[in-house]
Formats: sequence, C-alpha cells, structure tokens
Amino acid sequence: MIKNPRGRRPVQEITEPQRRTLKEIRLFTSRRGFPPTMKELADILGISHASAHGQVNQLVRKGYLKREARKARGLAMTDKAQE
Repeated sequence: MIKNPRGRRPVQEITEPQRRTLKEIRLFTSRRGFPPTMKELADILGISHASAHGQVNQLVRKGYLKREARKARGLAMTDKAQE
C-alpha cells in the first residue's frame, strides 16, 4: 500500500457535504436543463466560491462528476453519481 504524504488514506466514499453538493447539482439541472455555474452552486449551498470549487473537485476526483472543458456550465453527472 502506498502511503499518502500527509499520512492519511484518501477517502473514496463521498462525505455528507459532497452528497448535498451532488444533490443540489442534480436538482438544478433537472429544473433548468443545464448545470449551475460555480457561483450559482456556492449561492445555493451557502458556501464560498472556493469551497464550491473544492467540493466539485473532490467529486470529479472520486468519479461522481466530470467536467467539460472551457464551459461555465461544464459539469456533468457520471453513471456512478446516478446510483
């Protein structure tokens, strides 16, 4: 097993805040037909823009979201997120 330089093992399951982020992205997309921008997502969640980016980056890394390059609304749910 390869150790993380910080001494912690990476968490693969999603946290409760990440689960809420995913839920809000799903709701926004189903209502409007397109995903939220980072600013919209931050406003919905009541968190900072940087925190919204962090949540999304973790969900991308864990395989729940994917990004479409050069798009303000470039978030897409993966099959893993639909489960």
